Amino acid sequence: KITKSVEIVYGLRNFIGNANKYSFKKVFITLKSDLTFTEIVIEDDGNGYPNDVISKIGEPYLKSYKKQKKEEAGLGLGIFIGKTLLEKNFAMINCRNSISRNGAEVIIKWKNEDLLKV
Repeated sequence: KITKSVEIVYGLRNFIGNANKYSFKKVFITLKSDLTFTEIVIEDDGNGYPNDVISKIGEPYLKSYKKQKKEEAGLGLGIFIGKTLLEKNFAMINCRNSISRNGAEVIIKWKNEDLLKV
């Protein structure tokens, strides 16, 4: 039995909220599960992660040198907190730019046996 985890809910809400904030029109959420793994993929159709920070996504106080609208400039704390909470609950997280949609993509994956520990 998998129980509801506040940390997992907060972490997912953070990544979905970011996708919504930075998308142009659409956010795509895909859930895949088999006997071994459960995976959630969150994608948007926005500009994606700036190239100068992509390798550091998930670190706190991260800011791109790319010119942005002031209200969109962040310090990376939300991603850091969401990533930390999900990893505390055994998730493996990969943040990258989507190949198929050109926006940001977050892949959150668990071994099913680890989800039972939450």
